Amino acid sequence: MLSIYKHRHGGGLMPTSKIETGVWINVVAPDAKERAQLMNEASAPEDFILYGLDPDEGARFEYDDDTDSSLIIYDMPQPSLGDKNGGYETIPLAVIITKKCIITIHTESIPLMQYFAEGKVATFDPRARFNAALQFLYQVSVSYLTYLRDLNKERVQIESKLQRTLRNDDLYGLMGVQRSLVYFMMSLRTNRIVLDNLGRGNSLHLGEDDLDFLDDITIENQQATEMAQISNSIIRETADTYSSVINNNMNGVMKFLTSYSIILTIPTLVFSFYGMNVELPFAGTHWSWVITILISIALALILGVQFWRNKYF
Repeated sequence: MLSIYKHRHGGGLMPTSKIETGVWINVVAPDAKERAQLMNEASAPEDFILYGLDPDEGARFEYDDDTDSSLIIYDMPQPSLGDKNGGYETIPLAVIITKKCIITIHTESIPLMQYFAEGKVATFDPRARFNAALQFLYQVSVSYLTYLRDLNKERVQIESKLQRTLRNDDLYGLMGVQRSLVYFMMSLRTNRIVLDNLGRGNSLHLGEDDLDFLDDITIENQQATEMAQISNSIIRETADTYSSVINNNMNGVMKFLTSYSIILTIPTLVFSFYGMNVELPFAGTHWSWVITILISIALALILGVQFWRNKYF
């Protein structure tokens, strides 16, 4: 699907059907006809388009001398549709800057693009192609912080439940949060490399204001990275703590069961002795069955007191 927007007089964006200079083209999983239209009318290199459609493409910056076009692939967070625990994943967002327009390519419908299309980013102007590209990177970096705050809230809720009772569903939920954080940390790390490359060589030939804006994006990226690392460390420590608690509880249960099984073995031994066809003390008396019970109880009590002193119970 191919959507074209141009700047509206007085601010904001308006949809249009014509690819002309200064437009923004948002492309979602384009077919062969739409890809040909991008190459012919927007002067977008074919390999740049294909890179943007690869879900496993890594974040990077690339420049094409033949068409004077630039490609920025930037990982962005996205709710995972296949995760019943409500986790997150990251998908590549390809931003192609040609001499004529700016193009965003992705394989899934992204709410953030609708945010731009509705004109909610007041400073976004597709006619300023390089600044518009930075606007995409900035909003993606800010979205990491938003999702990280949601993950932290979810983590706190799960930990509160685990303090009351240990349930497998809550542990799976904690594992889902940690998995999302791992995706975020990996993507934020590669995004930082892209930002450093853009700033180090000024590959986009940015002005002073745009370079300052690029620094702001780098700061947002660094803040998101630190938040993800802190959250991941807390989850690791929490998981280790609960693992120790589970092991300790299991040891306590096993110690309890072992101690009682030993104590319950005493009456069996006593009754087995008195069941043999040999002469035993008190075996011929009328109250021999009472005596065997008393002997069993006495031995069990003595052994129970010893276990209690050694804190086996």
